[in-house]
Amino acid sequence: MMKALRDKERAKEAKGEVVTRSDGTIARKVKRRRRRSEQTSENHPEREKKRLLVKVVIGASLILVLFLTVLFLILMQNSKGHRDQLAQRASEWSGAEVEFRGLKRMPFSVSMKEADFTWDQSKFVRNLSLNNIEGHVRFLNYLGVRPSGLQIGASKGQLRLAMPSAAGDGSDPLDEEDFPFDFDEYYCNSLDVFFGSDAPIGFREIDAIFSYAGDGGYQVTLDEGNFRADGWEDFPVSKGVMRFKDGVLSLNALSLKHPPKSGVSLASELKLSGEVLMEPGEESELEISTNQFPMEALIGKRLARFFSGSVVSSSGKVQFTVGNDYFDEVEIKLEASTAKIKRLPFLVNLHSLFPNHNLDLLEFHEGINSSQITGTVRVKPEGVALENFQCAEKQKVSLSGSLLIANDGRIGGRFKISINRFYLSSQERFKSSPHLVGSDTTGLVTFSFDVGGTVDRPTDTFLQVIGVDSKTLQVDDPVNGSKDKIWENLLNPLEEKAPLDPDVLKPLNVE
Repeated sequence: MMKALRDKERAKEAKGEVVTRSDGTIARKVKRRRRRSEQTSENHPEREKKRLLVKVVIGASLILVLFLTVLFLILMQNSKGHRDQLAQRASEWSGAEVEFRGLKRMPFSVSMKEADFTWDQSKFVRNLSLNNIEGHVRFLNYLGVRPSGLQIGASKGQLRLAMPSAAGDGSDPLDEEDFPFDFDEYYCNSLDVFFGSDAPIGFREIDAIFSYAGDGGYQVTLDEGNFRADGWEDFPVSKGVMRFKDGVLSLNALSLKHPPKSGVSLASELKLSGEVLMEPGEESELEISTNQFPMEALIGKRLARFFSGSVVSSSGKVQFTVGNDYFDEVEIKLEASTAKIKRLPFLVNLHSLFPNHNLDLLEFHEGINSSQITGTVRVKPEGVALENFQCAEKQKVSLSGSLLIANDGRIGGRFKISINRFYLSSQERFKSSPHLVGSDTTGLVTFSFDVGGTVDRPTDTFLQVIGVDSKTLQVDDPVNGSKDKIWENLLNPLEEKAPLDPDVLKPLNVE
């Protein structure tokens, strides 16, 4: 039906309509139909210009609105109010007084000239200062109040730690989500770490990376820089990881290189490991071990004035009480392949007595006979000592004993020396020496002597004991190198032996 109606209408239009013109003639008016696909487009330049102008205006308006929006956001994110808001959030989260200076937030970066955190006397951390901070942020998070991204760090910083000396407010720590920054990693290229005002240890120019390890607590990864310990040269840091969780600091193998001043190129490292309960008065212990390490670097600066060499292996422990600014005790048992003794008066006199046997600088080697060179380094609040030191050169000379250096510079100790009996029997002055009695069976002459004086002016009783001076002191009691005896004798000035005559201490002039 619809088709019939359309056909009828089209037929009517095709026949046309009869109309009368103005001049009276009759005509048929036919309506012509055209398909749209066959119609030609008409060009209207003015209309096209208007359309293009509208598009340009709309595009420019959008760009202007976007620009103004970005500009507004940048100005807002870099305003003093926003900086104070971040500082306030950081203060609430950390419990410290926080000050940010030179904050600059851009869509893809954030930077800050300085950031200072200061805690009260009830916290372990007292102060953290960071300079020249830069970070890469995520653009999609730019609109948020909390800057976030992959990493942010400072070029230089200082961290000062100390034991709490006042009661805290007891407030609960906030969650990680409340921290004003949300970066995956925080770092400092050159961080100085101080433990208290005068602590025995610390770090200098350390490369540190801080991260949140979830259930593992907070983690600090250390690299490069130097580890400082009172009484030792600075140790370059090779690597190390520290974790802090629930009041326990876990030190996972802090590896230290030997100081450059040692002048020895060895590939081994000194390793420290253990756990520390961060509570005032708690006693803690760290394990220490190394292989192939310079002796002078391991035993400390004071003992290195008199001993040097190369350590084959060593192990020991560091004991301390949390909160004290000194070590309770450091004990390191060592075994060396070479050892050298220097600067003690008996060395000069030994060489003067026996000039043809190179005894002015005693140097011992493990050698093919594997002659053991052993000893124990002990550090206490009163001083440092090398105890039960033993070394020998087969059929030439051997030495054993202990040497202690107090903090005030006094030194004390006792050594037992054995030398080839031929050195004495070949000289007329020693023909009747009591030390030669019984030495024909062992081939060695053995006697003991004491060491005293100060680090700068050491003294000993070697000349008196060997019997070449009228002021000879006969010492028959055996050497006692135990730690208790040597510490007791040195630290009790009432029992200290009287200083020797300076003339006796001068090297012998053997014609």
